[in-house]
Amino acid sequence: MHTSAVRDGMTRSLVALSLLLALAACAGAQQALTATVEPSGTIRVVSGAVELAMVELNAHATGWQHVPQAQATARVSDLPDGTGKRIEGTLPVDAAGGVLQFTQTVRSTPEGLQFEYNVNVSQAVKVNGLQLSVCLPTARYGGKELFIGQPDRDPQIRSFPEQLNEQNFQVWSGEGERVEVARGMPEAVAVRLRAATDILVQDLRRWQHETYEIRFPAIMEDGGRELTPDDRFHLDFIVTFAAPVRMAGP
Repeated sequence: MHTSAVRDGMTRSLVALSLLLALAACAGAQQALTATVEPSGTIRVVSGAVELAMVELNAHATGWQHVPQAQATARVSDLPDGTGKRIEGTLPVDAAGGVLQFTQTVRSTPEGLQFEYNVNVSQAVKVNGLQLSVCLPTARYGGKELFIGQPDRDPQIRSFPEQLNEQNFQVWSGEGERVEVARGMPEAVAVRLRAATDILVQDLRRWQHETYEIRFPAIMEDGGRELTPDDRFHLDFIVTFAAPVRMAGP
């Protein structure tokens, strides 16, 4: 056999081995994401020990006092089809015992995680804010591109600020139907809504939290709004990542 033929064979073997190693690395990376359902219903998606996203229902009591879902009392159960979790709970929003009642489901899908939230009250209560939030750590997403799809309009493109701008902490607001962050990268996150809704993107370092928030507000009023048992709020959406997500939790 000629020396050149031997070299060509060795080169092809090395290329094939490199491709196999790359595919194995990709397969390993695709198994790395875990979505943990906390007892309150808060969802945290991690890659190994690194958090990629946190999804929560939260509110602002009168005076814009923030009430995170971590303060909720909830019961978590498996869905009958085994695809996810159902969370039923209450979120306290005033000192007089006023609470938001919520039911949420989170399912694993081939695309990522599917969320559905229904919120109501059993007695009148006043709040400044009620929202669903997808929060992303600033250390991982600082400087990453943000793509917002809008119905019947050109998409909006922004970037998460690497440094907090105290005068311009709101990155974007308006109506949208999907939000994509770091498209094409290993840390890519995308939120797709069933129907277009209000979206607010802001830098929470303004309030000493090292996260960016993609907020879907049901209520956001300086004067507050009094909710009654006749009020109902619903939101459902899908969050996808660059790799499949395994669900864990109580």
